[in-house]
Amino acid sequence: MDVVRSRLSDVRGFIAEARRIASREYSKLCVDERYALRYCVIALVEALVALCTHVAVEELGREPRTYRESVRLVAEHLGVECRDSLEALVGLQNILIHRYRIVDDERIYKSVKKDFKCVEELLRRVVEEWLTR
Repeated sequence: MDVVRSRLSDVRGFIAEARRIASREYSKLCVDERYALRYCVIALVEALVALCTHVAVEELGREPRTYRESVRLVAEHLGVECRDSLEALVGLQNILIHRYRIVDDERIYKSVKKDFKCVEELLRRVVEEWLTR
């Protein structure tokens, strides 16, 4: 469970950093801060997928083939209803990494401002299911 604890800490750290950056008005963010916000989303999703993949393989006996499937398997197992939001976050990471379209930094900013409630719900349920036994 050390892997789970480590990934939980990583995800929480990136959420905290994204919130810190997004606490300022969008118009006041410099280019470096906008890129830092992108990086936070990329790294957050990477840590979330690593967590979900580990749980899927080690606890559920499943081997997800994609990042989305990894998140979906764990979210479904835990009864997280907002899994579409989690899959959308994975999709956003894909856009940021591969630049399938022009990246809209203001959209990313607004997404961060909406919060990470679904991610936090998943983390809470992972803790309840596998770390408090």
